[in-house]
Amino acid sequence: MPRHSRSVRKAGRAVTDAELIHAIRAGDETALEALYHRYLPSVWRYACSQLAGNVHAAEDVTSETFLAAVRQVGALRPEGGSVAAWLVGIARHKIGDLQRRRRRERLADTDPAETGLPCPGAPDGAAAMETAETRASVKQVMDALADDERLALEWKYLDGLSVREIALRLGRTQKAAEAVLYRARNAFRTAFERARPTA
Repeated sequence: MPRHSRSVRKAGRAVTDAELIHAIRAGDETALEALYHRYLPSVWRYACSQLAGNVHAAEDVTSETFLAAVRQVGALRPEGGSVAAWLVGIARHKIGDLQRRRRRERLADTDPAETGLPCPGAPDGAAAMETAETRASVKQVMDALADDERLALEWKYLDGLSVREIALRLGRTQKAAEAVLYRARNAFRTAFERARPTA
């Protein structure tokens, strides 16, 4: 998935989500494109992580998420919440729809490749098991975090955004964004220690 660095600036500053939403409602296609590029990496990464790295399914979910967002943009109140959390919420519903469809298909025609047996050539032994369990624990902990906390951690540690940029995306002050990051780090650490597989 390509990364996009496009951003909209207004009088020397980055445009807020609320300003983008108002511009989209007014029919400004560049604002719609800017919102798409701002949140495409986060939505795609979320979809990919939830779909066990299935890139094609993640691309479909991401497309469906943004199409649904365009249809629902009139109902969004960006001043009252996070646009990022709203988009991830839509993606979560789309993933749920996809998983329900897959379960129905499996009931109709069970595929032997989905039995969960190890693949030839895959790493084996205790190290592979520990890695898989650690990955599962990280995923479980990240999924359990509040949307703003999970996104703040992703933006900080995966996208390398500054606290100021995170604050802008969350629609909060820099001090409030620092508090979100602080809570997110603590919540992750505590939950990961509990969820981590023990020897």
